[in-house]
Amino acid sequence: MKTRKSNELQIGKAGEYLVCADLIIKGLIAFPSEQGLPYDVIIDNGEKLLKCQVKTTSKPRKVPQRVKERNAYIFNVKRHGKNNQNLYHENEVDIFALCCLDSKKIVYLKNEEMPKTLIFRDDNMKGQHHDEKGVKYYNKVIELRKTIKNQAEIARKLGIDKAIVNKMMKKDYKPFETNARYFSDMNRNIEWFKSF
Repeated sequence: MKTRKSNELQIGKAGEYLVCADLIIKGLIAFPSEQGLPYDVIIDNGEKLLKCQVKTTSKPRKVPQRVKERNAYIFNVKRHGKNNQNLYHENEVDIFALCCLDSKKIVYLKNEEMPKTLIFRDDNMKGQHHDEKGVKYYNKVIELRKTIKNQAEIARKLGIDKAIVNKMMKKDYKPFETNARYFSDMNRNIEWFKSF
Protein backbone atom coordinates (compact mmCIF):
# COMPACT_ATOMS: atom_id res chain seq x y z
CA MET A 1 0.00 0.00 0.00
CA LYS A 2 1.31 3.42 -0.97
CA THR A 3 1.59 5.94 1.90
CA ARG A 4 0.18 9.40 1.34
CA LYS A 5 1.98 12.59 2.23
CA SER A 6 0.25 14.56 5.00
CA ASN A 7 -1.26 17.78 3.75
CA GLU A 8 -1.52 21.00 5.76
CA LEU A 9 -4.94 20.13 7.18
CA GLN A 10 -3.76 16.71 8.38
CA ILE A 11 -0.63 18.22 9.95
CA GLY A 12 -2.81 20.71 11.84
CA LYS A 13 -5.18 17.96 12.99
CA ALA A 14 -2.25 15.83 14.21
CA GLY A 15 -1.02 18.80 16.25
CA GLU A 16 -4.43 19.29 17.85
CA TYR A 17 -4.63 15.63 18.92
CA LEU A 18 -1.05 15.70 20.21
CA VAL A 19 -1.84 18.80 22.29
CA CYS A 20 -4.99 17.15 23.70
CA ALA A 21 -2.99 14.06 24.67
CA ASP A 22 -0.25 16.17 26.30
CA LEU A 23 -2.79 18.18 28.32
CA ILE A 24 -4.61 15.04 29.47
CA ILE A 25 -1.28 13.50 30.57
CA LYS A 26 -0.62 16.72 32.56
CA GLY A 27 -3.91 16.08 34.44
CA LEU A 28 -6.22 18.48 32.61
CA ILE A 29 -9.39 17.84 30.64
CA ALA A 30 -8.90 18.74 26.97
CA PHE A 31 -10.81 18.09 23.78
CA PRO A 32 -10.87 19.40 20.17
CA SER A 33 -13.29 22.24 19.41
CA GLU A 34 -15.62 22.49 16.42
CA GLN A 35 -14.22 23.56 13.04
CA GLY A 36 -14.46 27.24 12.09
CA LEU A 37 -13.74 28.62 15.55
CA PRO A 38 -10.67 30.80 16.26
CA TYR A 39 -9.37 28.14 18.68
CA ASP A 40 -8.73 24.43 18.23
CA VAL A 41 -8.79 22.91 21.72
CA ILE A 42 -10.86 23.52 24.85
CA ILE A 43 -9.02 23.11 28.17
CA ASP A 44 -10.85 22.64 31.48
CA ASN A 45 -8.41 23.71 34.19
CA GLY A 46 -10.82 22.83 37.01
CA GLU A 47 -12.10 26.38 37.40
CA LYS A 48 -12.79 27.63 33.90
CA LEU A 49 -12.65 26.71 30.22
CA LEU A 50 -9.66 28.01 28.27
CA LYS A 51 -9.50 28.48 24.50
CA CYS A 52 -6.32 27.10 22.97
CA GLN A 53 -5.11 27.79 19.42
CA VAL A 54 -2.70 25.15 18.13
CA LYS A 55 0.04 26.04 15.64
CA THR A 56 1.78 22.99 14.21
CA THR A 57 4.92 22.48 12.17
CA SER A 58 6.08 19.14 10.83
CA LYS A 59 9.83 19.85 11.06
CA PRO A 60 12.41 22.61 11.59
CA ARG A 61 13.38 25.00 8.81
CA LYS A 62 16.79 26.33 7.92
CA VAL A 63 17.60 29.73 9.43
CA PRO A 64 20.56 31.57 7.88
CA GLN A 65 23.47 32.35 10.21
CA ARG A 66 26.68 34.16 9.45
CA VAL A 67 28.81 31.04 9.52
CA LYS A 68 26.35 28.36 8.43
CA GLU A 69 22.64 27.66 8.46
CA ARG A 70 21.01 26.25 11.58
CA ASN A 71 17.66 24.53 11.96
CA ALA A 72 14.88 26.07 14.05
CA TYR A 73 11.14 25.75 14.44
CA ILE A 74 9.38 28.90 13.19
CA PHE A 75 5.80 29.73 14.10
CA ASN A 76 3.75 32.57 12.62
CA VAL A 77 1.25 32.75 15.42
CA LYS A 78 -0.82 35.91 15.45
CA ARG A 79 -2.45 35.48 12.04
CA HIS A 80 -5.05 33.07 10.70
CA GLY A 81 -7.52 32.53 7.89
CA LYS A 82 -6.99 32.46 4.15
CA ASN A 83 -3.50 33.80 3.32
CA ASN A 84 -3.08 34.70 7.03
CA GLN A 85 -5.03 37.94 6.51
CA ASN A 86 -6.73 38.04 9.95
CA LEU A 87 -5.23 38.76 13.36
CA TYR A 88 -6.45 36.99 16.49
CA HIS A 89 -8.33 39.28 18.84
CA GLU A 90 -7.45 39.36 22.52
CA ASN A 91 -10.63 37.58 23.67
CA GLU A 92 -10.61 34.87 20.96
CA VAL A 93 -7.69 32.83 22.35
CA ASP A 94 -6.33 32.34 25.88
CA ILE A 95 -3.39 30.04 25.09
CA PHE A 96 -1.29 29.28 22.05
CA ALA A 97 0.15 25.76 21.79
CA LEU A 98 3.15 25.49 19.47
CA CYS A 99 3.52 21.89 18.37
CA CYS A 100 6.43 20.18 16.56
CA LEU A 101 5.35 16.87 15.06
CA ASP A 102 8.81 15.44 14.40
CA SER A 103 10.00 15.79 18.01
CA LYS A 104 6.54 15.83 19.65
CA LYS A 105 7.53 18.92 21.62
CA ILE A 106 4.87 21.43 22.63
CA VAL A 107 5.20 24.92 24.08
CA TYR A 108 2.31 26.80 25.68
CA LEU A 109 2.17 30.60 25.88
CA LYS A 110 -0.48 33.05 27.04
CA ASN A 111 -2.00 35.13 24.26
CA GLU A 112 -0.70 38.40 25.74
CA GLU A 113 2.92 37.16 25.82
CA MET A 114 2.87 35.90 22.25
CA PRO A 115 4.78 37.86 19.58
CA LYS A 116 3.73 37.66 15.92
CA THR A 117 6.54 35.28 15.03
CA LEU A 118 8.45 33.01 17.34
CA ILE A 119 11.54 30.92 16.72
CA PHE A 120 12.36 27.87 18.83
CA ARG A 121 15.77 26.33 18.61
CA ASP A 122 16.57 22.69 19.14
CA ASP A 123 18.07 22.13 22.61
CA ASN A 124 20.83 20.02 21.03
CA MET A 125 22.23 23.20 19.44
CA LYS A 126 22.20 25.30 22.64
CA GLY A 127 25.14 27.72 22.75
CA GLN A 128 26.19 27.16 19.14
CA HIS A 129 24.29 30.01 17.48
CA HIS A 130 26.08 33.18 16.40
CA ASP A 131 24.23 35.50 18.80
CA GLU A 132 24.85 33.18 21.77
CA LYS A 133 28.56 32.99 21.02
CA GLY A 134 28.63 36.80 20.78
CA VAL A 135 27.11 37.19 24.25
CA LYS A 136 29.48 34.55 25.66
CA TYR A 137 32.56 36.26 24.17
CA TYR A 138 31.35 39.68 25.30
CA ASN A 139 31.05 38.49 28.91
CA LYS A 140 34.52 36.91 28.74
CA VAL A 141 36.05 40.08 27.25
CA ILE A 142 34.57 42.21 30.04
CA GLU A 143 35.81 39.76 32.68
CA LEU A 144 39.34 39.54 31.21
CA ARG A 145 39.52 43.34 30.86
CA LYS A 146 39.66 43.55 34.67
CA THR A 147 43.07 41.83 34.71
CA ILE A 148 44.41 42.20 31.16
CA LYS A 149 44.69 45.67 29.61
CA ASN A 150 46.06 44.63 26.19
CA GLN A 151 43.30 43.98 23.63
CA ALA A 152 45.54 41.79 21.47
CA GLU A 153 46.30 39.56 24.45
CA ILE A 154 42.55 39.23 25.26
CA ALA A 155 41.85 38.37 21.60
CA ARG A 156 44.63 35.77 21.58
CA LYS A 157 43.42 34.23 24.84
CA LEU A 158 39.85 33.89 23.50
CA GLY A 159 40.83 32.94 19.95
CA ILE A 160 38.92 35.83 18.36
CA ASP A 161 39.91 38.82 16.23
CA LYS A 162 41.37 41.90 17.96
CA ALA A 163 38.85 44.13 16.11
CA ILE A 164 36.00 42.22 17.77
CA VAL A 165 37.56 42.77 21.21
CA ASN A 166 37.99 46.48 20.41
CA LYS A 167 34.34 46.76 19.37
CA MET A 168 33.12 44.93 22.49
CA MET A 169 35.09 47.21 24.80
CA LYS A 170 33.37 50.40 23.59
CA LYS A 171 30.98 51.96 26.15
CA ASP A 172 27.89 51.89 23.92
CA TYR A 173 28.40 48.29 22.72
CA LYS A 174 25.60 45.82 23.44
CA PRO A 175 25.76 42.25 22.16
CA PHE A 176 22.98 41.23 19.78
CA GLU A 177 20.37 38.99 21.38
CA THR A 178 17.60 37.33 19.41
CA ASN A 179 14.09 36.51 20.64
CA ALA A 180 14.68 32.85 19.78
CA ARG A 181 14.00 30.45 22.63
CA TYR A 182 14.58 26.84 23.51
CA PHE A 183 11.91 24.28 24.31
CA SER A 184 13.57 23.48 27.63
CA ASP A 185 13.07 27.12 28.73
CA MET A 186 9.28 26.85 28.39
CA ASN A 187 8.16 23.94 30.56
CA ARG A 188 4.58 24.34 31.83
CA ASN A 189 3.02 22.34 34.66
CA ILE A 190 -0.60 22.02 35.71
CA GLU A 191 -0.28 25.03 38.06
CA TRP A 192 0.51 27.28 35.09
CA PHE A 193 -2.79 26.31 33.44
CA LYS A 194 -4.66 27.00 36.69
CA SER A 195 -3.20 30.53 36.89
CA PHE A 196 -5.72 31.93 34.39
